[in-house]
Amino acid sequence: MSAADIEERIFALANEDGTEARAWLSAAFTQQRARGDAHALSERQQEMISEVLGIDWWQSVAAGGTAVSHDDHLARIGSLLSATAKAARTIPLASVVLSMYLRNLINEAWELNWDHRLIRGAIAAASADAGAGDAAHDVSWGLLGFMNKEFDVEAALLTGSLDAVILVSSHAVAEISMLKRAARALRDHPARRHLIAETRSEHAYYSVIHKIARAAADLLTRRAHDAKPAIAHIARLIRSGDFRSVDASELRSHLASLEPIGAAVDRPWLHVDEGRVRIIYGFGVTERGSQHQAREIDAVCALIAAGQTGEVLGRLRIAQVLPRLALSDVWQGSDSLGRRYRGTTIRLEELVLREPDSPDPPVTIRAEVQLSELGNHTVLFDIDLADAPAHEVARIVNLATPVYGDLTEIPYALLLHPAADSSVQLSRLADVVAGILSTLRELFQQVRHEHDAPSESVRVGASSDPVAARAGSFGVLVTVERASRDCAGRRTELSSAREIRELWGAQPMLHPLPAGASGVADWTMYDVDHATSHGLLHLNDELLAANSNITLLATLRSPAYAVSEIEGFVTFAHSLHGMYESWQRKVRDHAERIAGLLTDVEHLLDEADAAGVDADQSRQTALVDELSARVRRIERAELELQSFVQSKQAIMLFVESPAIVASPALRTDLDTVLRSNGYNMLRDGFERAVRDVLGSRLQPLLEVCQRRIEHAMLAQQAVRERRTEKLEQILGVVLAVVGVSGLVSVLQEGFGIKGDTTWWFIVAILAVAIGIGIVMILLSRSPRRPRSRSEEKAHDQLRHHP
Repeated sequence: MSAADIEERIFALANEDGTEARAWLSAAFTQQRARGDAHALSERQQEMISEVLGIDWWQSVAAGGTAVSHDDHLARIGSLLSATAKAARTIPLASVVLSMYLRNLINEAWELNWDHRLIRGAIAAASADAGAGDAAHDVSWGLLGFMNKEFDVEAALLTGSLDAVILVSSHAVAEISMLKRAARALRDHPARRHLIAETRSEHAYYSVIHKIARAAADLLTRRAHDAKPAIAHIARLIRSGDFRSVDASELRSHLASLEPIGAAVDRPWLHVDEGRVRIIYGFGVTERGSQHQAREIDAVCALIAAGQTGEVLGRLRIAQVLPRLALSDVWQGSDSLGRRYRGTTIRLEELVLREPDSPDPPVTIRAEVQLSELGNHTVLFDIDLADAPAHEVARIVNLATPVYGDLTEIPYALLLHPAADSSVQLSRLADVVAGILSTLRELFQQVRHEHDAPSESVRVGASSDPVAARAGSFGVLVTVERASRDCAGRRTELSSAREIRELWGAQPMLHPLPAGASGVADWTMYDVDHATSHGLLHLNDELLAANSNITLLATLRSPAYAVSEIEGFVTFAHSLHGMYESWQRKVRDHAERIAGLLTDVEHLLDEADAAGVDADQSRQTALVDELSARVRRIERAELELQSFVQSKQAIMLFVESPAIVASPALRTDLDTVLRSNGYNMLRDGFERAVRDVLGSRLQPLLEVCQRRIEHAMLAQQAVRERRTEKLEQILGVVLAVVGVSGLVSVLQEGFGIKGDTTWWFIVAILAVAIGIGIVMILLSRSPRRPRSRSEEKAHDQLRHHP
């Protein structure tokens, strides 16, 4: 292969194979070390860099395959890439090859995770020591740095805000335009063609993203009324552009989100005149004894009220602690045991979501935490809707998703911060919730450490993490109290909530919120033909539609108190997901602990089999005692789980009983809401998990263990009896010999045997007695005969009893 061919292959392009570049860099660094270059990498450094500069390592990190923290990963990458960039500066072409290879690698790593922190850190670490160079060096490292703008665009897309996408993509287009011009200005550099291709491709891609976002915004705000020219122009750009296959597929998806808007220009649109959005994050508290849950919650609330958390939960200040849940009077029911749906409300400071340079008013977000005695705890965020078109509703609803764009990456486009302190930048609501749960987790651990008895710390199935929250689990309730039909900008108030389903723009309220973004306005592509509605008794002409994470409650002719009642039911239904997650975790912990105990029992049985019934009696006794102890622990664990399940079944009965609310008619509406939100699946899933554990082969296994213990004890008893019998035989022989010696004495007295002859005769008698005793002892220790076939079969049936 010629030098020109080698140079042609060592400049790795995005989404292409970078093997040649990797091999070339490895050889170049090895030769540099052999020359004794002052900046050369050590052999150990090169080995570690070879690991970090491989996609396998990034895949392992993205999958959580290492126990190392994010900060430790970042520190390691920083030191290694800094040394690598310094070493590459003294090798011809190496700096350009390295920057393009890093871009290739990071582009692959980007596909593994929505989180940009680690890959941003890698770019910063490498670029910090890249130094200055020729024009090709500057363009190649500029391309690597441009990836930060690409991450910004993705963050904006994940917010669902078209204004943010337009602003951020315009910044990206401006930066790549300069790099594109610089690449074209290169002369006689081996990487020129590759750099031109990369800058041209990225410029075309982000230009199309910007055009689609602007066209969508113009149509949705009625600044444009004919989408056909814009759509046709963008479609031609996608078809004629020399895009990579991955980029082309993404652009087609973005265009697909624009086309429904153009097709709906002449249709009536939904406009929400008055309403609100409630975002619900449910969580549970794992138990080490159900009788202590209420005590622990009271203790945690007391710590919060006393300011033991520094007057904050997570990164939000505590505004007020109420010794009750903020509920309507429909929850005043109670059963014969005095149980009610009650608890404590912790009101937090308000949050603000705003565009720094926008004249539009910011979005105000009210926040609170509800700790319930039933165990269905929640973090709630409430946002008012006023004069909100469909795309604004979609933007607000999108706040709930855990993969919402990290706003600390694009603070020039969107800011989320506490209302009283704009200097505190927050990334997303899901991270605010994580901070709140982290503080609560510390408080519960503190309470348990201070108040639990020592024995409680080793309860079977006790989880070390007191807070249980299902990853990615949330609920959104959209309430519409006034709405209108928007026909080409002219609005007419709706008279029936049921008309909402017929209007274009209801999609964000009727379709589950997905994890990710597939277009600049992907909600326009949602299929809502199969959305199911449910009837209620206490609202007039209502629309209740629910899916896996969003509930729409619309009623235009009902009093506010009746709407509030159903909102409370929906919040309750969404909150149960966290409670059931904590119950499921308890069952999982129990099953894992039982599995470990059964493994110990199996090892002890194997050890007993290997030792045999004729093993040392003390060892056999120890094995039997250990087996008995393990069996008792398993039985105690099973009883504990039985007690836990019974306490949870009591809660389920209360949740499903008429007593939880004030009247049977309200119970009917609560059942409807629970059913619409999949409560039956939650309950059935928990009961199935319990059956899988308690209804397993545990009891037959315990019976087998008991029989094995009894068998071992009987075998030991039989061994002891045989040894006693043989000892008696030995003693009988000795006594018989002694009797002979007595006879000799008689003979001596009677027949006058005297002198040395007497003593030799006595010695002979004693020798015979000792010899017979030794023979009998050896016979008593002879190995057992082999088991017969019938005995082996009986043993196997006992060992593997079904």
